[in-house]
Amino acid sequence: MQSAGNQAFTFRILGPLEVECAGRKVRLGGFRQQALLATLLLEAEHVVPVERLLEAIWEDTPPASAKGQVRICVSAIRRQFVGAGVGDLIETHPAGYRIRLPSTALDLARFEHLAALGRRAARDKQPEQAVDLFRSALAQWKGPVAAGLESRVLRQAATMLREEQLSVLEECVDLELQMGRHRKVVGELYRQVAENPYREQMCGQLMLALYRSGRQADALRQFRETRTLLSAELGIDPGESLRTLEQAILAEDPSLETPSRPVPAQPGAAPVASLIRQPAHRAVKTSWTDHTLAMRTRLTSLQQANLRLQATLKL
Repeated sequence: MQSAGNQAFTFRILGPLEVECAGRKVRLGGFRQQALLATLLLEAEHVVPVERLLEAIWEDTPPASAKGQVRICVSAIRRQFVGAGVGDLIETHPAGYRIRLPSTALDLARFEHLAALGRRAARDKQPEQAVDLFRSALAQWKGPVAAGLESRVLRQAATMLREEQLSVLEECVDLELQMGRHRKVVGELYRQVAENPYREQMCGQLMLALYRSGRQADALRQFRETRTLLSAELGIDPGESLRTLEQAILAEDPSLETPSRPVPAQPGAAPVASLIRQPAHRAVKTSWTDHTLAMRTRLTSLQQANLRLQATLKL
């Protein structure tokens, strides 16, 4: 939370859009005001063009009075914030609007910061600290981004941020498996694989966690279910890493044992369990600023591509 005068306030976008001041929820307006505020929060500290706000509210069919209605929405949000003790946080610029608020006041910024610190700790060979940071980052999520607000701009952002959330979870689980916490993560992995059945790395993590928990048959059943799904839905087979893991489970390969029970490594061979870990070339975010800029760049690129596609379809 962050203080505005003597009042503490916080913004939440990782789930239903919420604003709190001094422990009390700030009453927000209808869909237009909420969609506008959510779009500003997704790019906090950056000027959001008016055209982006129009798309967030009306998509492809803004009325002739749309820009005037945006100004009315901004004025209403400002009055709500000031009246609740949050303060006037929205700036007007020639190209659009910008919301200025401390990073600690926004759950998205806290998630990005904690995830970046977790990756740094993992790189520095501090797995316990990394897991704690990753779990704190994941705890910022209370549901889909801007849950309940139907807007193409917000759906695009939600898709990208969900991908980042799952990547952080996979990195966290990978460390927990290395630390021998396979039984602890099985239930969570079952749930996540059911929701994200095409994520082969997560499926591999579940297979390994099951095998290490003495559930070889369940691990192999999970592989067969994934193979059947990929074949039926996409016409493809599981990737090489997953297939290799299945063969290792069938053979009860000693390299699948937990790190607390080390086994002699075969000369020149990498442990099979390492196949489900993040690729070595995965970029490690060591700076909160760098990570935030990368997210903004991805959002902007997708939005620009969407605008180009719309222009093409109108030709």
